Amino acid sequence: MDAAWAEFTSTSFTDASINRIIHSARIPRGSFYQYFQDKEDLFWHLLGEIRQYFFGVFEEVLRETRGDLFPFPVHVFDRFMDPTGSTDPILKRCIQIMQLNPGFDFRNLLLRGGELMTVPLLKMVDLSGFRRKDPAFVNHICILLVAALAYAVMETTQDPEQWKRQREILEERIEIVKWGGLFPEGKGGPAEQGGHTC
Repeated sequence: MDAAWAEFTSTSFTDASINRIIHSARIPRGSFYQYFQDKEDLFWHLLGEIRQYFFGVFEEVLRETRGDLFPFPVHVFDRFMDPTGSTDPILKRCIQIMQLNPGFDFRNLLLRGGELMTVPLLKMVDLSGFRRKDPAFVNHICILLVAALAYAVMETTQDPEQWKRQREILEERIEIVKWGGLFPEGKGGPAEQGGHTC
């Protein structure tokens, strides 16, 4: 597995070589095929490990936040990124694979059937303040929060000196998801405050 990680984090999927993997791992070719059908099977197995790791972190963080989804992205950001520029090693592998394979469809990494939250994770979410409690609505909220998180992570990865600023931007975006971007009708919008409506 170490040889496979080394291969897929240093070259694109297209250029990755089973020969190099088995040579580096010092195993016979037949041993490889006892476990994997082909290069694609191995690649998705590795991405499955990343997915499992991410969801393990999500579960731990949801416990820390007592099921509150809104502090969740900042807690995950703090787990994955470091003000000194260090990145979680599993996240780093994921980013390397994504950068080496532009245009590759990675939606299956986190989304299954368009949903982010698995049933066990959904059961951990405190729904008491949500205006809707159905799984589809909660998944929409999660996808928006994780998108904001992913943006902050990618920007910080590109420029670690942006850690503090990206964390602040992430907090601002979470507030927008949490409370929306508009005043409710008749609740203090611009017209009631003497402002102009476009």
